[in-house]
Amino acid sequence: MKKMMQGFFLLLCLLMVIFVWTGQQQPTAAPKNTHTSALYAEELSKKLQATNFTQQVIEALREAGYSPDSTIGYLIDSPNYQIITIQLHDGAEIDKSTEGKIQSIINKLTATHHMHPFIVNIELLEIN
Repeated sequence: MKKMMQGFFLLLCLLMVIFVWTGQQQPTAAPKNTHTSALYAEELSKKLQATNFTQQVIEALREAGYSPDSTIGYLIDSPNYQIITIQLHDGAEIDKSTEGKIQSIINKLTATHHMHPFIVNIELLEIN
């Protein structure tokens, strides 16, 4: 019985060594190419400045009856993942139709300047 238990224990140890060894041999996921993302973000930043895009967004939103803050935030990761954050002073809740209208305004501006579309993030500012 003792020999059988030792054999079982040895088999378990051998299996553990095999699992650990094969786990270390697995290829890791390729790291995201941050250099390409940084180059794209820099290129887009230059285009935003050259076209005065932020000011155009603010003016277009004011013309549509919104009260945007004078600053707009950008988060650029790739052409498929770029976010524009707009802060409004309106004080009321933002409903889906308002989000859709603002998204449409931004989409028209990006199309005008041959840019990839932004995901629009709207934040309400509380006036104290």
